Amino acid sequence: MNHPDPLLTARRPWAAHIWWIALAAGAAGFAFVWLATPHTRDIEAAWQLAAKLVAFACLCCAVAFFPWVSPRLHWLLYAPFVFLTGYLIPRISWFYYGDGARAHGDAFYTHLYLLLYPGIVLIAAAAYRIGGGTPGRCLKIMASGVLIVFSGFLDVMWQVVNPVAIPPTIDAPHINLFTGGPISFGAAIVFTLAHVPILVGINLLPLDRWIDRLTGADAAPRS
Repeated sequence: MNHPDPLLTARRPWAAHIWWIALAAGAAGFAFVWLATPHTRDIEAAWQLAAKLVAFACLCCAVAFFPWVSPRLHWLLYAPFVFLTGYLIPRISWFYYGDGARAHGDAFYTHLYLLLYPGIVLIAAAAYRIGGGTPGRCLKIMASGVLIVFSGFLDVMWQVVNPVAIPPTIDAPHINLFTGGPISFGAAIVFTLAHVPILVGINLLPLDRWIDRLTGADAAPRS
């Protein structure tokens, strides 16, 4: 027998409304980022990166705190696939087949790394949550996905899996934000490895216990 999600029976009535409040905030944040910030690879100001992360964090909370958990709701996952197939994949494909990546490099970067990758993270987490996953573990999935791409792992592996010579320096905007400028390939590897304990630490956090305590959720055991 299926039991109501603890968020729906929480002692604090606002707990069941977190998801749509976060969704509204995330949608507004996305609209602001898309319309009011430049679509460039370079990070012109730290607040622009912060705005993108805050908007994404709100969308993550909307997914994690969605309270109607049931495998029967798998059809909700069809919507993002329609968006991916109807817009994002054709758009990204055009940059390759139309040889437009060089002429429209910033737009290519925006669609690939600021839309496609976050979309994959959100879809994976949504599938886990709708299938019965807990909010805390759902948040861990999304936080881990973001941390992996910002850790420099992608920038290191780009040089390894592609037929290119290892460059003397790695010039990645999200790394430069912390290091002050390009760093050597070896330093980029160290930068990536330094994120491993952070990743482990995030996944060891008792997020579900904290969420239950904050929301007053039913103390039903979580799997």
